[in-house]
Amino acid sequence: MTDRPTGAGDDPVAGTSPIPVSSRASQVSRTSRSGATPWLPLTGIALLGAVLGYLAKAPCRFGGAWLDGTQFQKACYSDVFPLYYRDQLDAGTVPYLDKPVEYPVLTGGLMHVLARAVSWLPDPVARGLGYFDATAVVMAGCLVAVVLSVGHLAGRGGVAPAAGRPFDRRAALAAGAFTALVPAALLTAYINWDLFAVALAVGGLAAYAHGRQWLSGALIGLAVAAKFYPFLFFGPLFVLAVRDRLRDGRPLKESLGDFARPLGGAAVAWAAVNLPVIVAAPEGWATFFRFSRERGADWGSVYYVLGGFGLFDTADLDAVNLAGTLGLLLACVGIALLGLFARGRPPLEQLVFLVVAAFLITNKVWSPQFVLWLLPLAALAWPRHVGLRPALVVFGLWQVAEIGYVLGIWQYLLSVSPPEGTSGLGIEFGAYALLTLGRLLSLLLVCALVVADCVRAPAKPGIGAETS
Repeated sequence: MTDRPTGAGDDPVAGTSPIPVSSRASQVSRTSRSGATPWLPLTGIALLGAVLGYLAKAPCRFGGAWLDGTQFQKACYSDVFPLYYRDQLDAGTVPYLDKPVEYPVLTGGLMHVLARAVSWLPDPVARGLGYFDATAVVMAGCLVAVVLSVGHLAGRGGVAPAAGRPFDRRAALAAGAFTALVPAALLTAYINWDLFAVALAVGGLAAYAHGRQWLSGALIGLAVAAKFYPFLFFGPLFVLAVRDRLRDGRPLKESLGDFARPLGGAAVAWAAVNLPVIVAAPEGWATFFRFSRERGADWGSVYYVLGGFGLFDTADLDAVNLAGTLGLLLACVGIALLGLFARGRPPLEQLVFLVVAAFLITNKVWSPQFVLWLLPLAALAWPRHVGLRPALVVFGLWQVAEIGYVLGIWQYLLSVSPPEGTSGLGIEFGAYALLTLGRLLSLLLVCALVVADCVRAPAKPGIGAETS
């Protein structure tokens, strides 16, 4: 999810930079002038994205579209405002204890804290709007954390950069802008609480890059406690640990330690925030897992589209779950084989991108804000060994498709649930299906490009994260 340019070829320095450079000397010179991570400019980029994302919700937040039913027409829908009332947060209920919610415990806890923060406001509508504002402030802080982590990692050349690679300031700024300012990010930043989990997950990658493996695992474990998808990160970690042992002869204790320490940190952190809720409200805690299992084929999924055309029985929940599970398993097997047998050691961030993309493509739910999961990973997974032009074309097509889907889903929901007294609004199923398949196919193209980049990478000694 980026428009940042990238260098072509196999040069270990230029190949990891999103800006073509003529030689190592020119990059060293540029880096010596720019210094280390540009924290302040990256913060500015993130805050600009946060403000623009908030303004995208202005027709709902200030124009009353959440109240008069025109939120789909004005493309400013957010879960935050209606769920404040649906989950009775306005009445002071405590998630899990008083009322089950459909989210993992860290997200449910955040929802409760934010609701308490605005409980002093004078009337229910003011509290609902204040709840959205408070959520937006926290999500803006999360976006800052995401952009800082992504910019730092991109500037240094990834999780495991080539030895002696100088820091690339322009790569850092391009990756940060890519993550925060693409239209898909602005349109989806405040639909839900996803940025909370994204910040923790990407922070975990940054910690791993600096050898803070227990901390890395703890952050990823907390991310899993907010949204379940970061659990997928451990698959690529395990694959690369096995590769380091089998292909590069790394001692077993060292290679598996790079997997076991983050996994252990994640288990401890996840348990620390989940066990109290499990003990206090086991039924409420289990709601997320039960809801995930019992939920049918939903918006954005390929099963929903196939069902709409009569090609798949979406009423058969077991078939939907089985298809999604088998599809993801097959994709993960392919990604594991790529990680094990590619000529060069694939970057961790590229394998993580592929496995998260595979999860979305095969999942029975693909909400528009899930693009936020992919944006930072895409910025880090930008190809190192394919030409600049094909990368720009493929990533550009993906972004156009994401914009089309985000705008299209609201128009489709407008036709499904039009405001009272209206009819003939929005788009029909055929147009929505086209937008859905366009998003899916464009992401498959990005995945194919990343796979091709892994295949083209030159063979070199295995590289682990720093140990500090």
